[in-house]
Amino acid sequence: MEKEMLTAREAAAYLNLNEKIIYRLVREGRVPGARITGKWTFSRSQLREWIESHSLEVIGSFPFLPTSKAKNALFIAGSDDLLLGRVLARILHAECPELLAFYATLGSQAGIRAIREGRAHLAGVHLYHPQSGEYNLPFLGDFPPKERPLVFNLAYRNQGWMFRPKGSPVFQGAADFLQPGTRLINRERGSGTRVLLDYLLAKDGIDSKKVVGYTNEVYTHLEVGLAILKGEADVGLGIQPVAEFLGLRFLPITAERYDLLVPQGNLSMEPVRIFFNLLHSRRFLKEARALPGYDLKDSGKILQ
Repeated sequence: MEKEMLTAREAAAYLNLNEKIIYRLVREGRVPGARITGKWTFSRSQLREWIESHSLEVIGSFPFLPTSKAKNALFIAGSDDLLLGRVLARILHAECPELLAFYATLGSQAGIRAIREGRAHLAGVHLYHPQSGEYNLPFLGDFPPKERPLVFNLAYRNQGWMFRPKGSPVFQGAADFLQPGTRLINRERGSGTRVLLDYLLAKDGIDSKKVVGYTNEVYTHLEVGLAILKGEADVGLGIQPVAEFLGLRFLPITAERYDLLVPQGNLSMEPVRIFFNLLHSRRFLKEARALPGYDLKDSGKILQ
């Protein structure tokens, strides 16, 4: 009997691709996969559907559409978030094991595109808009009024500078990037963290071309923290729980608002209803309270 859930190596063998290519494709949202406890997992049946309907030469940005053919699948795209990952890996898996959740950490802007193109049920976003001081809502202006997604708040979370407690300079702000020997580890273009960094650099009049490591990109907060912990970089933007779990120093910058975009028509879909019911459960509150730097004051509220 064929095993349904595959490791990255097994998925690569199944698709006859190099394992490194599988990692790149899943990070870009081109092949569906779920990150569980830090490791990518793939559904054999979903990969089979993908093979049947998409050739490898014309891979789309998020090839699986959330259609009626995927009644037991939940597609989430957008920003990397530790709490959202825990909801999928711990709560959803325990409460509804028959539901397959695919979480493509593509960055906030790519999450918005996935919603616009109908390639995800939900999208996680935390895009700061300096002109208004608002999060996320100003970036939805390209949607026709009748197609504009609903915006649900998941949580507020502390975002700030992460750096090693010993053996690195004390870091107090973006201007310290220009200190000799300071190396940045950056997030990918289009992520909310990258948007925030670019704003902070511009605010202090710093040319990104002069920042060592600006082009050194990773896709998650954990990867930022690990790069600093291993001595590959000195500083990077990330969220408080990752810094604390890795024993890094954390200098908070802002309590950013992390929202979920949901097209109104998707609220009637069973996977989406199940997901939102979990956000009102005691298990969700327990998971959120176990993570430092999260605030649920508006969690579950419709902001637009």
